[in-house]
Amino acid sequence: MSFPRLQFRRLAALLVAILVVVLSLAFPNTGKFLVVDNREKSDAIVVTQADSLDTQYWFGMHLLEEGYGRELLLDSRTDRIFFGRSQAEWANDFLAKTAGRFSGQVKVCPIAVDTTSEEVYEVENCLKGRSIRSVLLVVADFHSHRSQAIFSRLLPGYHWTIAAIPDAGRFDVHWWRKRVWIRTALIEWQHFLWWELLDRWRYSPVPVDR
Repeated sequence: MSFPRLQFRRLAALLVAILVVVLSLAFPNTGKFLVVDNREKSDAIVVTQADSLDTQYWFGMHLLEEGYGRELLLDSRTDRIFFGRSQAEWANDFLAKTAGRFSGQVKVCPIAVDTTSEEVYEVENCLKGRSIRSVLLVVADFHSHRSQAIFSRLLPGYHWTIAAIPDAGRFDVHWWRKRVWIRTALIEWQHFLWWELLDRWRYSPVPVDR
């Protein structure tokens, strides 16, 4: 007799719930581990590709106004088309309308990749050949630790710090209190482990003297 699908789903849900309770009690600081915010005044600010680009962009502009960088680069996709134009094209128009007195200091960094590890190399294309040695990354808080680990490893010629943006709709350090926070935390741990165990060895650092 096959195991009823409904009972299987209930059993799976119960096991997941038990696992979450065990993890939250045994490792209460795992949520804090994912978050890094060590922002420093830098030569440039980079807003990395993410789901909440509007929030990150305006936060980056605030940091620029506060003197955390001389310029701001907004990572935008050239391979994602919305209503006949790429995200990068829409972003260029948006920057022209919103940058104000910083118009000469805010630019799009075009990218066409899906992972943070690959994004690093396209960011380097936007940074190289200029007097930039330190970079402040603007990222979602749950992705901040992994972002610093990846950028520092693959672009060792720059000094990297992080400005982490809270997103209570998706994550909190007390991750076990809401289903969406649990999902975000589990996915981010999976990505972090994937980076540490596999991708950090598959992707090569860019030579410092490049």
